[in-house]
Order: sequence, then C-alpha cells, then structure tokens
Amino acid sequence: MFSKISGYGHIESLKNQVVENEAAIVAKRQAARNAKIEYDEAVARRSNSQKEVNDLLQRKSTWTESDVSRFTALVRQDHLYEQEETRAKLHVESTEADVEHQFNELMRTILNRYHEEQVWSDKIRSVSTYGSLLALGVNIFIFILAILVVEPWKRKRLAETFEKRIEHLSIENRELIRKGLEDFAAHFEKQETVLTKMEHTLEDISIPKSSEDSKSSQYAHIVTKGSLEKEKWFIGLLGAAGGVALTTILTYLTS
Repeated sequence: MFSKISGYGHIESLKNQVVENEAAIVAKRQAARNAKIEYDEAVARRSNSQKEVNDLLQRKSTWTESDVSRFTALVRQDHLYEQEETRAKLHVESTEADVEHQFNELMRTILNRYHEEQVWSDKIRSVSTYGSLLALGVNIFIFILAILVVEPWKRKRLAETFEKRIEHLSIENRELIRKGLEDFAAHFEKQETVLTKMEHTLEDISIPKSSEDSKSSQYAHIVTKGSLEKEKWFIGLLGAAGGVALTTILTYLTS
C-alpha cells in the first residue's frame, strides 16, 4: 500500500527486471560457452580430416583402391566439417552478440533502477522537509495561540481565584474581629455592671462624712483604672486582629 502511494512500486518492478536480466545473462553466457565448445570441436574434427587428406596426398603415387575410396570419403567429410565449422562459428558469434545485448540490457535496467531510486529518495526527502516545516509551523501557531489566548485566560482565572480567596479571607477576618469585639464588649459590660454594683453598695454603706472624699477618690481611681484596662484590651484586640489578617495573607501568598 505504501509502495503504491509513494511510487516505490515502479522501483520494485525495476528490481525484478534486474534480477530477470541477471538470470538471462547467466543463461546467455552458458549458451555462448557451449557454442564455443561446439565450434572448437568442429574445428578439431576438420583439422583431423584435413590432416588425414594431406597424408593421403603425400603418398598419392602409392594409392591403392581403398586409398582412393578413403580420399573420396574424406573430401566429402571435410566439406561437411567445413559447413559444421561455419555454422558453429556463426552460432558462437550469435551467442556472443546475445550476451553483449543482454549485458547492455542489464546495465540499462540497473542504471534506470538507481536513477528511479534517486528520484524517489529526493521526493521522499522533499516530502520530509515539507512535513518538518509544516510541523514547525503548527508548533509555532500553537505557541502563539498559547501566548495570546491560553496564558491570558489562565492569568484571568488565577486572578479571579485569588480575588475570591482574598474576599473569603477578608470575610473570615471581619467575622473574627467582630466576634472578638463582641466578646470584649460583653466583657466590658460585665465590668461596668460590677462597677455599678460596687458604686451602689458604697452608697448604701454609712460612713463618716470625713471619709466621703476618700470614697470619691477611691471610686474615681477604680473608674480610671477600668477605663485604662478597657483601652489596653481594645488596643490588644486591634493588634491581634491585624496580626491574624497579616499572617493569613502571607500564608496564602506563600502557598
């Protein structure tokens, strides 16, 4: 499937042609060797026949009737051997031409195959380059999209979450401060009630007139002391509330 899509199927067919031509040239060379052997045998037979004819010709003056018959047979045989030699020579030349032609065909298919493979490699390399450039472009687009869209959205979500948590912490701190103030107010009311009761008790007790100034100064001292204690408690409350709020905010920021 990939070979058909990428065009490698043509190269596969060229490879098969190279294999077929290699097998064909092996067969042609074997045929040429056989033809050469046959030609050599034909040359050897004619050479032996001519040698025998020459021997008979050298003793022509002493021929017998059998020698005349043998010479006649040798002449006819030599003519046949000559024809066989000629045919064998033509066959050798034909097989050698076939070998040469098949060799050229083999070289042509090999060169064609390597040329097509080079073209296919260049095509695949070009496709790979364009694919890499496309992937790079997609990555750059995603990066720009993340910078222009995703990051602002993330920052917005983070800011909204941070604001919600700050708001929630502010409400909790206000509630904590309110409860603390209510507790201190209740405590101060109790103190005030106690002081009022003490004042009524002192009024009900009969004491010498000379000691009234002392009682008044004592009462003023108690009231002044109570006011100072209220101020101390209130300042401590504000400091504690501020410390709690600051600690909470720092804890959130560091987390």
